[in-house]
Amino acid sequence: MAKTTRSRLKPENPFPDKRCRDCAHSYDWHNRSFHDGHLILCRCPHDAKSQHGKFCKFLSDMACGLFKQR
Repeated sequence: MAKTTRSRLKPENPFPDKRCRDCAHSYDWHNRSFHDGHLILCRCPHDAKSQHGKFCKFLSDMACGLFKQR
């Protein structure tokens, strides 16, 4: 019989309406959009998924639990 796998529930985001663009921790904004020229990538010292700033993330990503208003 096959085992069922269930994903764990992610903790509720305390800032559902905020983005990385609004956070004071985001830095090194770069790479302009071809469509209208706005910046689309940044780095974050607190994001484990991007290895704490080693890799880029999108400015439009949801804010994390360590969000600080810019």
